[in-house]
Amino acid sequence: MKDMTHPVVSLVRGSALCVPLYFGLSTVAPVVYAQPQGATRGGAHAATARATTTTPKTDGVPEWSDQNCLDMVGDDPFGARDYAQDWIKRDGGRSARHCLALALVELGDEQEAAQELDDLARKEPFVGQESTPSQRVVIAIEAARAWLAANQPTNAISIAEYGLTLKPGSEGLTLVKARAQLEMNDPEGVIRDVGALVAQAPDVGTDAYVLLASAERRRGKLQQAAVHIAKAIDRAPESPAALLERGIIRGQAGDAVGARQDWQKVLDLAPDTHEADMARQDLAVQAADPDVP
Repeated sequence: MKDMTHPVVSLVRGSALCVPLYFGLSTVAPVVYAQPQGATRGGAHAATARATTTTPKTDGVPEWSDQNCLDMVGDDPFGARDYAQDWIKRDGGRSARHCLALALVELGDEQEAAQELDDLARKEPFVGQESTPSQRVVIAIEAARAWLAANQPTNAISIAEYGLTLKPGSEGLTLVKARAQLEMNDPEGVIRDVGALVAQAPDVGTDAYVLLASAERRRGKLQQAAVHIAKAIDRAPESPAALLERGIIRGQAGDAVGARQDWQKVLDLAPDTHEADMARQDLAVQAADPDVP
């Protein structure tokens, strides 16, 4: 059976940013922002909204609300971009820059978005309602995901490590760093970091066990990988990422039938996903191998 070592990450736009790289995978409790009266949550990043005040209408220009801007990001990223840019010119501050960066992620400009988010996480001011450590941690996760989407895992690791100085042991930061480590072909780093996370908090989410199993499999530790992917499947029996990884582990362990079953289930559950694309590739490789029954 051929070695299948493609990454288990699917990156990072829209509701998946998250994901998260599984970009819907963040297990960090989001910072909840106050919502303007009568507003509705609609955007992909609405869960990361911040408590804020609004700016009075001036010269017929609609009042600024970072919640309104964030609500636009998923459904109308062009509108969110223009809205944020207008208020940056009017000294909209960090909240307008944050919304602009998230809109740029949605629009595919991950490089610029990643740099903006990175700066927001690291740089002054370090005090005030918009600069709390918890907010900086959330933005650091967003920055790391954007760096991954821009194919710059080294920068993703750097900002994740900075975030971990603000919140040591953060599950969200540890996992996004782990995805970057896999991109950098550093499974030992994942085994060390995610292994420590799992040892300290065995009730972590599915993604931690998938990443740990993937790293162990890459190091040839198939027994440990099988144990940890089983824990992921127990938590989420229909997780495409977990099923994809279990299929790879089964295939490398000589269970061709089990591998096919897992990959086919990925196609049945989520045919239009990154995981499905990887499952199709694995099925094709398996079908072309004359030694596979």
